[in-house]
Amino acid sequence: MRHFLTVEQFTNEEFMMLVKRASDFKHGRDTFKSDRTVVNMFFENSTRTKMSFEMAEHKIGMHQMNFDVTTSSVNKGESLYDSVLTMQAIGADVVVIRHPDANYPDQLVNLDVQVVNAGSGTGQHPSQSLLDIMTIYEEFGDFRGLKVAIIGDILYSRVAVSNMMMLNQLGAEVIFAGPDQYFDKRDEKYGEWMSVDDAVKTADVVMMLRVQLERHPNGDKPFEKDEYHRYMA
Repeated sequence: MRHFLTVEQFTNEEFMMLVKRASDFKHGRDTFKSDRTVVNMFFENSTRTKMSFEMAEHKIGMHQMNFDVTTSSVNKGESLYDSVLTMQAIGADVVVIRHPDANYPDQLVNLDVQVVNAGSGTGQHPSQSLLDIMTIYEEFGDFRGLKVAIIGDILYSRVAVSNMMMLNQLGAEVIFAGPDQYFDKRDEKYGEWMSVDDAVKTADVVMMLRVQLERHPNGDKPFEKDEYHRYMA
């Protein structure tokens, strides 16, 4: 595998191989080590994803470097492509990138350094999907016929995009729920839309999404926080 950019780049067999290997790591059945150099390049704020990548890299013995956007030449106009090209030139083997541009991976696919997508705007979040799929697999052992509800701000969630695509591909039945303003009608091909109450009653698994306020155009807030909580309750 050259890059890890989207969920649809994998066949079911390839994706489940990654899920099962991740589970083996979790339970100590795989002790793979790597001495490669990885650079974490987070152009958006992150706690869980960034620290999870750093811990995983540490546990398999990789040489870590963290790209600090606030003190880099990005502040002098350096493009993402040039930043990654510099990491390649100094000898990085892998770059882990989170960036607000949904299509940022398109400009990097021809570089020699391996790119791991840790979140691309409203595009995809394949590593989060891998973790979610592994969690479901460890509980149920299969996806065929499983009902999974994705509830909340679906319109602006890259986690929702990756999960709805991969769950469909694996044979699960996807259900959507939440405020109408947060649903993209184009997603109806992936699953059925219903009320939050009906979704919770119907589903075997519920995925709750936070409101992606930082991705809403012009800071638009269709709901105040209390109003949104009352709706979801």
